[in-house]
Amino acid sequence: MTLYSRVLFVGLILAPLNGAFAQAANNDGASRTQSIQTAETGWQVICRPQQADRAKLDCSMVYETFTTNDRVRVAAVEIVKGEKGRTIIVSVPVGVSLKDGIELMLDGANRQVLGFASCQSNGCFATLDLDAKLVDTIRKGKNLSASFNDGQGSKVKVDISLVGFNAAFLKSEDK
Repeated sequence: MTLYSRVLFVGLILAPLNGAFAQAANNDGASRTQSIQTAETGWQVICRPQQADRAKLDCSMVYETFTTNDRVRVAAVEIVKGEKGRTIIVSVPVGVSLKDGIELMLDGANRQVLGFASCQSNGCFATLDLDAKLVDTIRKGKNLSASFNDGQGSKVKVDISLVGFNAAFLKSEDK
């Protein structure tokens, strides 16, 4: 499955989004960081039949965060296996500032800024190819954070626990 197909599939399979959480700009227009109460799904492994050989499976790891009050998806992270290694796909709601991209940080360091690859009606997607060293670093980490700016100029920061990451990683390797 090509990376574009995976991004499209992620966009179609994950819950539709809205910008309800993106209304937190100060009255004076000043930018601030939002504090969003989120509920997490934890790391899950999702397997799909391969296009070339339906008897084989392509497995990926997915982590989603939702607002606690109305269960609006704030962000999702999927790590997929490809021919050249793994790729991380981060999806956020439409209405974000595309020019700023998404900032990923592992345990407060290893800052990476991802540019958006595409936007669809249900979200915007950014990708990063992961080499073996970066995968090992993530496997040893405790927290991954994703930050992006909403359309109102406020920074949205989502913390993604890496508890359960190694178990999901090993399970996704088995297929």
